[in-house]
Amino acid sequence: MPAPGVLFGSAHMATADQHGGSALDRILLRVGPEGTEVEMPLHERDRYKGILAREIRPNEEALDAAYEKYAPSNPFLPITHFVDHATMGPEALVALGLGGHVGAWIARHEVRTYTPPSTGIDLDTNWTAALGRAECHGDWLMQLAHELRVHHFEDVLARWVPRFVHEVGSWMFHGLIRTAHAVRALEHRDTPARRGELARGLALWATGVKTPPPGRGDPIESGALARDILQLARAGAAAFVKDPSIPAVHWVTGPMAYLLIAHHVDPRLHPVAVASFARTHARVLEDFGDAKRKAEAAPIPRLDEAQLERLAKEGDAHPIKLTEAALRAYDRTDDDLFLRAAGRMQDTTAVGRALRTARRLIVGQLHRRHPAI
Repeated sequence: MPAPGVLFGSAHMATADQHGGSALDRILLRVGPEGTEVEMPLHERDRYKGILAREIRPNEEALDAAYEKYAPSNPFLPITHFVDHATMGPEALVALGLGGHVGAWIARHEVRTYTPPSTGIDLDTNWTAALGRAECHGDWLMQLAHELRVHHFEDVLARWVPRFVHEVGSWMFHGLIRTAHAVRALEHRDTPARRGELARGLALWATGVKTPPPGRGDPIESGALARDILQLARAGAAAFVKDPSIPAVHWVTGPMAYLLIAHHVDPRLHPVAVASFARTHARVLEDFGDAKRKAEAAPIPRLDEAQLERLAKEGDAHPIKLTEAALRAYDRTDDDLFLRAAGRMQDTTAVGRALRTARRLIVGQLHRRHPAI
């Protein structure tokens, strides 16, 4: 894992004061294609930061309807068996201030009712035996739903996240991501529907974890943790701009999901999470230099009202989730690489993303079978 700050070197950013500008006219200078400097006025930077809904999110109540609708739905899609995003997309829309579109968005996504398989295993005493077992999905759902009915959601997180966090990448990060969206929703409004969604997120995560947890490490303070996680997300953003496939989306949204729950996690577990992300991101970290150089030539989207309206009408949740995560990362770093990733997503079609995803999955399978490929 690179040392904190390595990926966020200050050489690519400066203020107008360092170039002779006045304090009143301060601008952010970015190195653009072929080393040219591109100016972003501070009011424009603030406009990007103003997109996210914060303490008060319009149409917050729309989430409860979405969670209630999909409570009985299969967490996996047919044929591809990818994780269904029917509840994650709406929470990201609300976070973008687009909650008024949730009703129309979920109307395009069907409920696929299924009966979760159960074994009757006692998770209080034998939870390690149920990790990574699809046939225990119903057991996990029942256990977690019960705990969330009688305990504060933070206490349930404190019990189970330490047992899952060593495998943040399970189900392509979606156990973590679905959990994180539910946690943020609960922080805004604690309702039974949102507690049920958290139970489903944690249960999904549990069925993807294949190994028992290791011990805890030395605590990482919040500032250092954020630097480490944002480094990983930045490498993911560069990789996505270079090759915008669906798996690459999650190299950004996965780390950014952890930052949504990190304040609920024992700091001694942060090293475990960072080590897990370092494994999931090993290839993109290795390729970061080349990917970053190519990404710097990508345009920065306006993300104006018209673009956000089009985003809300996307049937695919991935553009919505990536845009929201990229804006949160930009909010914390002022690094426009994250904006470029959001723009790259808008430049690609759903068909193009699907073809790149299929290619990446096929190449991955071939590489596992024939490492020399």
